[in-house]
Amino acid sequence: MRNMGGNGSLGAVRVANEVIASIAALAACEMEGVSGMDEHSARHFGDWVRRQTAHRGVRVMVEADRSIHLEVFITVDSDAKLADVASAVQGNVVEATERMLGLEVGEVNVFVSSIAFPN
Repeated sequence: MRNMGGNGSLGAVRVANEVIASIAALAACEMEGVSGMDEHSARHFGDWVRRQTAHRGVRVMVEADRSIHLEVFITVDSDAKLADVASAVQGNVVEATERMLGLEVGEVNVFVSSIAFPN
């Protein structure tokens, strides 16, 4: 969980990493060309490489300075331009996460881990 504010007389507000991941996933899926999130690749990649878990196709790391680092695993439509989609996802994830949480997003890495072909 992430502590969003100082310990004042009213107490602390904490946000679970799963909530941060949900915000990022929803923001990613809003973008044209994104077919969906690739939860399997996110879990597999993190389990082997960094021993971290992922939620909804997003891996969340919160640094000591409270900046958020996200790894977003997406499935892209076969007719989309991958670089354009990935760039749009980065921008939308940063905007939504910072707006909703009031915390700085230090980095958003987008992994196009699969392509969705029409039936």
